[in-house]
Amino acid sequence: MSSSDDAPANVFAPTGLAALSGDWTLDPAESTVEFTGRHFLFFPVTGSVPVRSGRAGLDAAGSLTHLDATVGVAGFDTGNPQRDRKVRGPGFLDAGRFPVLRYAGERVAQGAPPVLTGVLTVKEREVPVDFTVDEVTADGEQVVVRATAEVDRHVCGVGAMRAVVGPRLALRVRAVFVRTP
Repeated sequence: MSSSDDAPANVFAPTGLAALSGDWTLDPAESTVEFTGRHFLFFPVTGSVPVRSGRAGLDAAGSLTHLDATVGVAGFDTGNPQRDRKVRGPGFLDAGRFPVLRYAGERVAQGAPPVLTGVLTVKEREVPVDFTVDEVTADGEQVVVRATAEVDRHVCGVGAMRAVVGPRLALRVRAVFVRTP
């Protein structure tokens, strides 16, 4: 935390979250969801999925009242067009039938660091996913949340090419929220 009064404040403490009470809208243009998986179980593959929408709310005590965010499967991108088409296809994410992945947050457990618990919906399958909240900064009417999680794609119903593609994905999220007027 900077000593400057103009610098964004890290609001890990519950009292800091209480200052953020109210409703917030996710800014898709400023938010990112990135992932790293394994090809042939050894070689890292990184990519991103575009953020489509989201909203969140905190009560006066700083407790989560709601959180809902979606990403667009059709925008899955690793920089390899052939691989990306295959992952968007029926054997993996099936973007034609299931165009979005949805995350519904349930609560934030205060700790060092805080943990956001919630449910990830992939191809109509609901899977519990906990995000470690690495950083929350507030700057006026904007809040930036950085969080990480690990997801098992097999548990999510994305089981194609098990011998070639590793089961675990490391997720990195940068969510930029603006106060809802």
